[in-house]
Amino acid sequence: MRTTRVHAFLALALLAGPLAAQQPRAIAIGQSASGVLTATDPVSRTRHAPYHVWSLDGRRGQRIVIDLMSPDFDAFVSLRDDGGYVLGSDDDSGEDRNARLRTVLPRDGRYRIVVTAFSDSARGRYTLAVTGWEAPEAPPAGAVAEIRPGETKDGILEPGDSTSDGPFEDHWTFMAAAGQRLRLDMHSSDMDSYLIVLGPDGAKIASDDDSGEGNDASVGLRIAVAGRYTAIATTYNENPQAGAYRLSLAEETGNFADPGAAVAINPGETREGRLEGGDLTGRRGLEDHWTFQGRAGQLARVDVMSPGFDTYAVLRFGTTPVDSNDDGGEGTNSRLMTVLPSTGTYTLVVSAYGSSNSGGRYSVALQLSDAPAGAGHVEAIRPGQRVSGRLEAGDRPRSGGGYQDTWEFDGRAEQDVMIEMHSADFDSYLELRDADNALVQENDDGAGGRDALIVAHLPRAGRYRIIARSFGEHEATGVYDLSLSLATEVAQPGRVVQLAPDQPVLGRLEAGDSVVGDSTFADVFTFRAPRDGDVTIDLRSGDFDAYLIVKDAEGSTLATDDDGGEGTNARVAMHVQRGQAYRIYANSYGADRAAGMYRLSVRYGQ
Repeated sequence: MRTTRVHAFLALALLAGPLAAQQPRAIAIGQSASGVLTATDPVSRTRHAPYHVWSLDGRRGQRIVIDLMSPDFDAFVSLRDDGGYVLGSDDDSGEDRNARLRTVLPRDGRYRIVVTAFSDSARGRYTLAVTGWEAPEAPPAGAVAEIRPGETKDGILEPGDSTSDGPFEDHWTFMAAAGQRLRLDMHSSDMDSYLIVLGPDGAKIASDDDSGEGNDASVGLRIAVAGRYTAIATTYNENPQAGAYRLSLAEETGNFADPGAAVAINPGETREGRLEGGDLTGRRGLEDHWTFQGRAGQLARVDVMSPGFDTYAVLRFGTTPVDSNDDGGEGTNSRLMTVLPSTGTYTLVVSAYGSSNSGGRYSVALQLSDAPAGAGHVEAIRPGQRVSGRLEAGDRPRSGGGYQDTWEFDGRAEQDVMIEMHSADFDSYLELRDADNALVQENDDGAGGRDALIVAHLPRAGRYRIIARSFGEHEATGVYDLSLSLATEVAQPGRVVQLAPDQPVLGRLEAGDSVVGDSTFADVFTFRAPRDGDVTIDLRSGDFDAYLIVKDAEGSTLATDDDGGEGTNARVAMHVQRGQAYRIYANSYGADRAAGMYRLSVRYGQ
């Protein structure tokens, strides 16, 4: 939601008295200073926290970065001009709970930096630093610049830019041909990016806030009319906010269906799609239609995956809805699993979740399999096999209520196995039992969402049973799929293993592994990127709280994550460069030396 300037003036009115009463300390660009907030300092009327005021002499157009760092409290900093107007504020843009404010001074004069805490109970030490900002080469403030397909340009939102509805705006123009597919991306670490695209007639044809990574903006276009288009780079708020950004204009390649046309997809295929202007429009905005032939009783599994938007899938037979799904897959991806009721033509409708015309690239995968295992039967499953099942009346009842299916396989001593269970109908739950019916391992949500994952080390040779059931739901019914995999290469203690994209590996944290700084176990993998692109690294475990560390070949840390995946699983999304080597550490979170099995994968964005 966009804030209004009323908030800024209200904050000014509430703070004007106390600010004026405090004798300001002085700091200059290029300097750092320290202080201590105490209970005897003045207290702001808005945050109810003690504050200090520092004066700064500046010139019009100076680009500065204000860093407020504290080991004792959650830092909050704001900058005001000599009239008391708030030019900017920040809470956590620095590392940890430190504040960082990047701005461009609008005029010559004296400014006031207000140092305070986000919490009203905070007291303690802090360091304040003001440095110059190395700005990128960019068009002059207020100038209209040109960008061509295939180009990436740097820009700066700053005083002197257009401010048609509040925030600073830069205008970029580009020529486009009819039928051309383009994508605009705006990235900034200084602000929440916002893109608006105007057609040759000046009418707004697209806009976006956060379809890129984090707070980045991304807009996909299919050009209907040849001509000159305008991209407006701005921020998602009503207060002018200064900062640097990078704008890219790329021509999309791929075998996409023409907007508005239904496309056939065959079982076993994965196809590319794109929600774009000219597509059909339904209740949820832009939508694509895919058709396939199915038989009554077949199990259909459909995955719709996109790195750019929250997918939504609806399956229809004729005009009759059969099933729908929002987030049944990983993250915001959709997954449908349903038994087809009739023989004939089915239509899959793909759209974005929410009533908007945003969209972008996605992929759709279709699998059809024979009818699920019969009720009450014990079925066999082989390593490397994916099977379908259905919880239904007639299955073996559980003592606590509900149904379960049983699957068997023969295992060897010291073997490492991975079992995954997915369902869009109920919360999946897995049990692994040995020949004596003793529980080896169980899991509820290890695969993310409501899907289950077991990564286990078999204690001895023999026949093992997999119990597929629902979690905590009496009489839950519906279809699911189940897969069994054997570890082809578990990371051995102290040995570095090479990772390949889209080829998950199983590992085990154990005595003899490498250790990280807190002396916890870690397995080390190397990944040499075969091509440029965005990758997602996932570390999943049902045995410990997963933690990921990614370093470059020289050992510098590029990224870390604790719970970026579902539950206590870890996930890192990052850009990799072709030929570059990366070191990935599979680790546990916390100071305790956790041990146990995990699953690690690296995949490129679809």
